[in-house]
Amino acid sequence: MSAAALKLRKRDDARTSERPARHLNLVPPASADHATLLAWAHDLSAAAHERVTTLEQRIAHLETMVSSDELTGLLNRRGFLAAFTRANAAAKRGGPGGVIAVCDLDGFKKVNDLLGHAEGDDLLRQLGNILRRKTRKMDAAARLGGDEFALMLVGLSLAAAKRKCQWLGRMIDTIGIGASFGLAAFDGSESEETVLHRADMAM
Repeated sequence: MSAAALKLRKRDDARTSERPARHLNLVPPASADHATLLAWAHDLSAAAHERVTTLEQRIAHLETMVSSDELTGLLNRRGFLAAFTRANAAAKRGGPGGVIAVCDLDGFKKVNDLLGHAEGDDLLRQLGNILRRKTRKMDAAARLGGDEFALMLVGLSLAAAKRKCQWLGRMIDTIGIGASFGLAAFDGSESEETVLHRADMAM
């Protein structure tokens, strides 16, 4: 786990420990009357609901951490494949298909070699911001690793996806680096790995 992720986890654990724990008294009061038993049951239900809600929030946070790229805030490969699997399955059932676009930065290694990894990381963050701002809620944007990114564009034809990628390419040019795209359509008839491979080969 990276230092940043460890620091975030410690902050979350600290916040959790600051919350006063609600004591769960699982045994009803002895010789309690009807009103007291109702109050005990209500308190027990509220405490149980609070604990379940806390655990659900914790699980959702952990799921976000394991499916997100720490540097860019986009999905990572695992998160992207999960989103693509859902969309591909929906397309197989008759829902909309779409296009997978794989993107590599041109000359990124030279940036790292000449200007250092800090400058390279800054470029990756800027690209992540571009993709996040320009991606629809129904779509998905991810950093697959290194300088390789991917987009899932739901409901677009290859021609429309190509125009969008050309437009994104012009936006990426403004941060001082070029990008190459490879596109492949999906309709649920192929595996996710096959579609990603076709997109990669089309670059």
